[in-house]
Amino acid sequence: MLAAVRQLKQEYEMEHFSWALHEQSDQTDAEQMEQDLEEHKLTAALNSELQENLNLVRCAVHTLQLAILDVVNKSNEDVKMLTEVARKCKTIKFKSAFELQGARYPPVWGATRWGGIYEMVSSFLEQRTFFDKLAEQFPEMDLSLSWTFAEHYEEAFKPLFICTKKMEAAHVSLSDFYLEWMITIQKVKKLQSNPFSEPLVQTLTSRLANLRGSRAFKMALYFDPRLNFAGSTLFNSEEKEEIQVHKYEGIFYN
Repeated sequence: MLAAVRQLKQEYEMEHFSWALHEQSDQTDAEQMEQDLEEHKLTAALNSELQENLNLVRCAVHTLQLAILDVVNKSNEDVKMLTEVARKCKTIKFKSAFELQGARYPPVWGATRWGGIYEMVSSFLEQRTFFDKLAEQFPEMDLSLSWTFAEHYEEAFKPLFICTKKMEAAHVSLSDFYLEWMITIQKVKKLQSNPFSEPLVQTLTSRLANLRGSRAFKMALYFDPRLNFAGSTLFNSEEKEEIQVHKYEGIFYN
């Protein structure tokens, strides 16, 4: 989405500049001045809207990351255990075991990589047989008390991982983001036996509600026929009136 916003802005400016050069020779100075003024207003309005959307997308992606950490973060004891073992894997003591079995080192997640915990957990689960055998030889690598956590975590957080990866694509609108978020909530909600399901649904729902309060977010949803169709209850009458007023102001007062 971030790439898409920048691309849209560049394409608009290039197209408008080319059109202006083509028409300039047929206009009087007065007409040119009037057109330049109108173009300036339109460009300023477009830049403002694009910047607002860009900031909102950044906020939305960050909010999704915060929702993940609301439920499980680095202070979790199982996360600490898995992280400690992941670090030990890269020491010389275990190098031959990994090389002999062709095993992969589980990634050690960092604070700047929101999906690091998920990737680390998934790596352990994919190679569970190897790590169980490794623990027989090296007791300090025993993860028997953390496997249940890992299974629940991977199952519950996979929809969020996929959702965020989709949001990193070039062409994702705010309404697409909203739809993906809602789909993610429904997927997590179905995991009724998973202990992370309920807290994840709660934090995802509450944080999405806060995002939806943004003017730019509301307008994006309002003008998407997939969401605001005849009979849709997405917006009440007051919200619709508010959005229409903002749109009117954006057209005539920028």
